Amino acid sequence: MGLGLHKQRFFGGGFDSDAQAQITRIQNAGGTIEDANIIDADIKFLKSIGLFNNLKYAVDPRAGITERVDGSDTFASKIFDYSGSDADTDNSTGSEQPKKGILNGITSLDFDGVNDKLTNENTVTFLGGEEMFSIAVYAQDFDNANSPNGQIIDKFSPNAASKNFGERSDSISIFGNEISPTPFQNVQIIASGTATTDNLLTGFINGVQKGQITDRVDYVGKTLGRIRSSLTFDAFGKGKFQKNWDFNVLPTPSQAAAINTYLTNQFNIS
Repeated sequence: MGLGLHKQRFFGGGFDSDAQAQITRIQNAGGTIEDANIIDADIKFLKSIGLFNNLKYAVDPRAGITERVDGSDTFASKIFDYSGSDADTDNSTGSEQPKKGILNGITSLDFDGVNDKLTNENTVTFLGGEEMFSIAVYAQDFDNANSPNGQIIDKFSPNAASKNFGERSDSISIFGNEISPTPFQNVQIIASGTATTDNLLTGFINGVQKGQITDRVDYVGKTLGRIRSSLTFDAFGKGKFQKNWDFNVLPTPSQAAAINTYLTNQFNIS
């Protein structure tokens, strides 16, 4: 059996009411919460900088997964969204589930770059007129994945052909020149504009801008571990995933700086 805490109840202790609601929801669904303080701290932080009401998707393996134990290994069949959207992302096929791992001493989900993925096809939707902002913490191994076109984060994944956010071939190529054996953390994708017009998409790694491209996007759904693409191949990413937040508004410079500092400190990113 795993060492999950899903049978415990985290009440009191100064938890934010929205955090407590998500903790209770995850536990009632049978989720394993490694550290409920992550949910509480993240929500309090986002409220403090005025972005919590714009949070559409928030996942972190420490904040809630459904565990499947196989021998000495633990796999995640679901990761729970604690944003309030309840956009839990899952996969019922055991051979396609990411394994729990460690990155910089902190829990990760390890996607194999072959067929691992966690998906929600319909819940996370960005309506016309809204802006989009995504930030994630992960270390990706481009060189040893089956497909160099794969990405761990399928950002705000679209529901129409030729509208692929994160794709490195016929669409968004923000990280097209980032083939390197050295993994990285603290990846940000910013999309400005609306969900029905051309958008200027800007990619950053560790705060350094790496590229821009303009494309039309129509966002529905979410996948971790794979880009859902109109191409003939499956673009699975290989790497260690730790966190993803998606918002329906662009941050101010001060909000962006606060997020960078908060996540850099939380994940021991140097």
